[in-house]
Amino acid sequence: MNQFTKMKLRLKRVFNGGIKKHRLYEGPYHGGKSSYSYYVDDNNLRVFDGPFHLRLSSLNRYGKEVQSMARGNFIDGLKNGGWCYFYKSDQKRMKLNADFVNGLIDGKLQFETFDSTNISSVPTRTCLTFTVNRRRLVGEISGFLHGYRFNGYLDEDGRPHDQWISHVFDEYNGEWRIVEEWYHGSLVKAERQMITYGRNEHIRSSMCHQLNELIDEINNVMLPIMQHGSLGGLANIPAV
Repeated sequence: MNQFTKMKLRLKRVFNGGIKKHRLYEGPYHGGKSSYSYYVDDNNLRVFDGPFHLRLSSLNRYGKEVQSMARGNFIDGLKNGGWCYFYKSDQKRMKLNADFVNGLIDGKLQFETFDSTNISSVPTRTCLTFTVNRRRLVGEISGFLHGYRFNGYLDEDGRPHDQWISHVFDEYNGEWRIVEEWYHGSLVKAERQMITYGRNEHIRSSMCHQLNELIDEINNVMLPIMQHGSLGGLANIPAV
């Protein structure tokens, strides 16, 4: 039983006897292939309502194939529930899982990427878990940032707060850490703690900038795979 048949059976159970007359579509969609459920409104326009699945394939400016996918659920034309996005090129692979409530990103969000475009021969991995309150990142951030274990915290207004720590290890310096101290969006201090040598070095803050770069990738690469039904992307992290 293929995915479209499963969708038909599921929708038959859900919508039979309902007020809205739902229809199913499977075929071309904006250069890709899609299957989705919809109803026609009073203006004779299609309104996505129910499961949605989209696959796209194209060539980038270097002639390399790029594949992308979006899968989730609509309620009355707005994204609701869990959505999954996937992007793959010859040098990069990204995956986004995000909860939506009435078109707004709200709930749990996980972003994962493998990138081989850096100068190192070993691809770097980022895998971070966030909590989102109506498009704004809040609370604890944890996982791996560019290959290193990372922990941070954002206050209820989405501003950096408390300690942000990136745990680093290399063959030359051994174990060391980048530690940033924040107070509701204001940087208190940033330093490199060289554990092997027993010394600390003052440095410029960088981790907020790195996270905002990831947010830009989510907003400009991942979410546009299927932009319809969204009421804006993630808000950037404010910091001074």
